[in-house]
Amino acid sequence: MLKHLRQLASESLVYGLSGIAARFVTVFLVPIYTRIFTPTDYGSMSLVSTTMSLMAIFVVLALDNSAHRWFWDTENEADRKQTLASWAWCQFTTASIAAAVVLLFSNKLGRLVIGTPGAGLYFRIAALTPPLGVLNIVVTGWLRMHRRPWATTIFTLATTLINILLTIWLVIFLRQGVKGVFLSQMLSAGVGTLAAAFLMRDWVNPKHVRWHRLREMLRYALPLIPGGLAFWVVSLSDRYFVDFYTSVSEVGLYSVGSSLAAVVVLVTGAFQQAWGPFALSIHKTPEAKTVYANAFLAYMWLTCALSASLGILAPEAIRLVATQKYLGASSVVGLLALSYVMIGATYVAALGPAIMKDSRPTGMAAVVGALLNIACNFLLVPSMGKEGSAIATLVSQAVVVIYLFYRSQKLYTIPYRFGPALGLVGLALTVIWLGRFVHFSHLWSTVLTKVSLVGLFVPFLFVSRIVTAAQARRLVQVAATTGS
Repeated sequence: MLKHLRQLASESLVYGLSGIAARFVTVFLVPIYTRIFTPTDYGSMSLVSTTMSLMAIFVVLALDNSAHRWFWDTENEADRKQTLASWAWCQFTTASIAAAVVLLFSNKLGRLVIGTPGAGLYFRIAALTPPLGVLNIVVTGWLRMHRRPWATTIFTLATTLINILLTIWLVIFLRQGVKGVFLSQMLSAGVGTLAAAFLMRDWVNPKHVRWHRLREMLRYALPLIPGGLAFWVVSLSDRYFVDFYTSVSEVGLYSVGSSLAAVVVLVTGAFQQAWGPFALSIHKTPEAKTVYANAFLAYMWLTCALSASLGILAPEAIRLVATQKYLGASSVVGLLALSYVMIGATYVAALGPAIMKDSRPTGMAAVVGALLNIACNFLLVPSMGKEGSAIATLVSQAVVVIYLFYRSQKLYTIPYRFGPALGLVGLALTVIWLGRFVHFSHLWSTVLTKVSLVGLFVPFLFVSRIVTAAQARRLVQVAATTGS
C-alpha cells in the first residue's frame, strides 16, 4: 500500500509543477494586474471568463471523462487511437460552432453581461480560444493516460510560459489593457495546438474517427453535461450574483480573492490530474480500497491546512501582492480555498461511479449542489455581499461531495474515515475565524501568532489517529532510506 501512496504522491508532485505554472497566470500576475487594472477592469475580465467557461461545458460534452474511461478498457493501441481521434474531432467541431455563435452575438453579450456593448470585443477575442485550444486539452489528457507526468508538465509549462510572456508584452509594454489578456490566451492556445498536432499527429488522424465509438462515449458522457452545467453554477455563477446585487468592482475584489485562494489548487489540481489515471490503474488490485481511503485522508489534511493558512494570512498577503484598494478581497480567501478543496474531494467521491461506469450519481450530485448554490446566493448575497456568495459556494460544494460519497458508497464501498475528514474541515474554519481577531501593532507578531494557529493541524494528525506514532516513525525511516 505504501508503494501505491508514494507513487500517487510522486505523480501529484510532478503534476504540481505544471500547476504552479498554470496558477502563475492567476496568482503571481496579480501584483501586475492590480497595479494596472481597476477592480472594475478585473471584474470585467472575470465576467467574460465566467461566461466563456459556460460555453466550454457544451464544447467539451464531457467527452474527456469518456476518453479516460474507454482508454483503460483495452491495451490495444489501434482501439485507443479511435477513442482519442473521435474525442478530438468532435470537440473541435463543437468548439468551432460555439465560437461562431459568440462572434455573432458578441455585442449583445457585452451589453448583457458587463453593461457596455464595447465589451463585445473581449468576447470576440475570447471566442477564438476554445477551437484553437482543443488539442491542448487532448494532448494533456493523452499524456496523462500514458502515465507520463513529466511530459505533461513540460508541455503545460511551455504553453503557460508563452501565455505569461505574451500577457506581459501585450498588457505592460503595448498597453492593450483587458483586451491584451484575452489576446495572449488566444495566441498561446494556437501555439500549443501546433505543438500538440505534431506530438499526436498519428493519434488524432481523422482516419481513426469511429462513429460507433463516439456514440458509445456520448451515451456515457451526455448525463454528465447537466452535471457539468450544475458544476459551473456551483463554481462560477457567484460572479453574476455579486455583480447583480453589488457592482462589477465588487466582482473584481471577489476575483482577486479567488485568485489568491487558488494557491491551494497547486495541490488540489495536481492531485486531480494524478488521481484518475492512478486510481483506475490499481482498481483491480487487492489493496486498492485501503489505498483510496488513506489517500483521501492525506489529501484532506494537506489541503485543509493550506486553506487555513491562506485564509488566516490573506490580509497580509494582499498587502504584499496588491494595492490597498484590493484589501477587501481578503474576507473571501479562506472560504473559497476550502471550496477548491471540496472540488478535489469530488474526484475521490466520484471514483465508485467511474469504476462501475455509472455517471448518473455524479450528474445528480452537481444538480443538487447547483440548486442549493442558487438558493444560498439569493438568500445571502443581498445582505452579505461577496462574503455571502463565498459561503454559498463552499456550502454547495460541500453538499456535492457529501451526496456523491453517499451514492458512491452504495455502488462501490470503500472504507473511508469520514469523521477525521469532517474534523479537518471544522478545524480549518475555526482557524480562519480566529484569525480575524489576531491583530498586533507589529506585523511579525501577527504573522507568527497566525502561523501558530495553523500549527494545530500537526497534533490533530495524532489526536484523530489519521497517523499513529508508529506509522510516523515508519514514514520517517522510509524517507531517510529514500534520501540516502
